[in-house]
Amino acid sequence: MADVPDVLQKIAPRNDPTKLSDQVVGEIERLILSDELREGEKLPTEAELCQAFGVSRSVIRDAVRTLSARGLVRVQHGQGTVIDLPSETAVADALILHLLRSNLTIHDVLAARAAIETGVCPVAAQRASENDIRQLAADLASLEEALQRGDWQHVQDEHLAFHLDLLRATNLPALEVMLRPLQHVVMLSSVPPYVDRPEFWEASAHQAILDGIRARDEDRTRQALRDHYMIMETPAYAETQATPLRDAPMVHEVLQRIRRGKLFS
Repeated sequence: MADVPDVLQKIAPRNDPTKLSDQVVGEIERLILSDELREGEKLPTEAELCQAFGVSRSVIRDAVRTLSARGLVRVQHGQGTVIDLPSETAVADALILHLLRSNLTIHDVLAARAAIETGVCPVAAQRASENDIRQLAADLASLEEALQRGDWQHVQDEHLAFHLDLLRATNLPALEVMLRPLQHVVMLSSVPPYVDRPEFWEASAHQAILDGIRARDEDRTRQALRDHYMIMETPAYAETQATPLRDAPMVHEVLQRIRRGKLFS
């Protein structure tokens, strides 16, 4: 009979009618989230888990499959099962796939982005550090330089950088963790209908947002963000806005860049 590892001495007794494998999942998940089982460590063997939980191998295997599906463990054939917490990319990919499978249009996604940015980002006017402001200014300067050169790939990258750094400048740690997967959605929805026309990148609107933050004025920042998103209501955006997200060619081009790890060229 297998000895029970010390970490498994901390499992709670089974005293509820929940499915056995779900009880095992719940206890192992608790051990992982409390850092009793740490990322990179091997999960105790099947025999040890059976002994600790007083269940059969089939129950343990079912539990491991569930934990793997949740991204909490990774099964390495011939080497055991390793604790492997979900990556931001995996969470972002799942969010993107849900969006692409839906009937949402580009307008729907942009409207959601506008609601988040106009609702959340004005707090950067009070919370942004001087380094945050310098970074936003550098992003904007790079955007303007790329526009002058007609370097449209770098225009896309710098426009995206500005919006991502705007989220970071809120300096709300919990919010940053929650919104981090949204960064890939920002990528998917940050390209205007005509990428080679400078006016659609609205450098002046971004300057107004930066000016509001520099002035430490939340109301001014909020209005600048609302004005920035008003361009979505113009006729030039009408056809693009009505396109389902999954059918937009630019979305798939950006998605490929995300999956190749090339967020910025």
